Amino acid sequence: MLHPVYYIILFVITFYSYIDINNNGIKARIKIPYIVISSVFIFLCGIRVAQGADYWPYYKLYMSINKFVKWSDLFDADVEVSYVLISKILGYFRMPFFALLFIYGLISISLKTYSYYKYSPYPMISLLYFFMPNYFFSDSGHIRQGVSIALCLFSYQYIEQRKLFKFLFCIFISYYFHKTALIFIPAYWITKLNLSTFSCFLIILFAIIISPFKPYLFFENLFSNISSDIIAEATGGFYSYKNLESAGWSINDIVKLIFITTLLVNDRYICNTTSDENYKMIRNLVVTYYFIYYSLRENSIFSIRLPAAYGDFWAILIAMIIKYSKKTYNHIIYFFFIIYIYLMSWRIWPNSVALGFDKMSNIFSDDFDIKYFIPYEFIDE
Repeated sequence: MLHPVYYIILFVITFYSYIDINNNGIKARIKIPYIVISSVFIFLCGIRVAQGADYWPYYKLYMSINKFVKWSDLFDADVEVSYVLISKILGYFRMPFFALLFIYGLISISLKTYSYYKYSPYPMISLLYFFMPNYFFSDSGHIRQGVSIALCLFSYQYIEQRKLFKFLFCIFISYYFHKTALIFIPAYWITKLNLSTFSCFLIILFAIIISPFKPYLFFENLFSNISSDIIAEATGGFYSYKNLESAGWSINDIVKLIFITTLLVNDRYICNTTSDENYKMIRNLVVTYYFIYYSLRENSIFSIRLPAAYGDFWAILIAMIIKYSKKTYNHIIYFFFIIYIYLMSWRIWPNSVALGFDKMSNIFSDDFDIKYFIPYEFIDE
């Protein structure tokens, strides 16, 4: 199972999410605990040892970059430039590997939690959705894409403000953290589509219908370029990867259908009553996530990793649905969501052991040897 520390954090966020909803989303009342919890996430990301799907591959990559990659070869290392550059800079100062983890966690989590606080009517609910389980397989796992997704999420403010150059600049930076950021470029225009509830339903249905025809094969070369590094990362991935390797529908899909139903059932009412212009825009991004996911679901890698930047907006949308749905049952949606989160924590128990989250293994452990995590060979010397 997950280490008790993670459950304590889960209980604390749940407590504040209830305060958040009963205070009708007055952010000032949860601002301090929100900042503290976000800071704890960053701290735990930085100090972890042997935790996360790609911990050791990233460690070996950090050592190998300093040993084999010259400064002049930053753009020719077959790894995202950002990872090579940060690794080389930290290696130059003889910094241990956990310094790199801290930097990635700081960028990723601070940008995500900033965006949740800015756009979610209930930031603690969004933080809860982020924590279970995205925090474990993204920000404490596939850290390069974690930062890339965070930058895409951060770029939403420029979509809202219709500042195309700043939006594209964010995507440009995001691309150098993970190439899958390119798929988020259409988001600038998708948000402005005037989609009805029925149109959203048809889009998702169409994706499900065409999925057996493997439409991604028509773009095989494009996807190969975008995801060249993903195939190597996929081994040892999170439970959702393993589930989607088998044919047929999984529990993961059933949960998605429940969330889709929750969205579509409440969408028309919310569109007709809310004054929050961001609702439709973020709703469109989440619908795009489902379109990409279901149309590519015959490939377990593409369907999970490519639409991830769109899917992270669910953390904001679920809070919007709870806030803007009919008052007669918005608390029912909230408690359903809480039940889902705790069932999810139970669901990932087997994988928490494999990924090291059943322990609190960190740099303060007695058996930690800092020398092992400091680069000792440098090609430029």
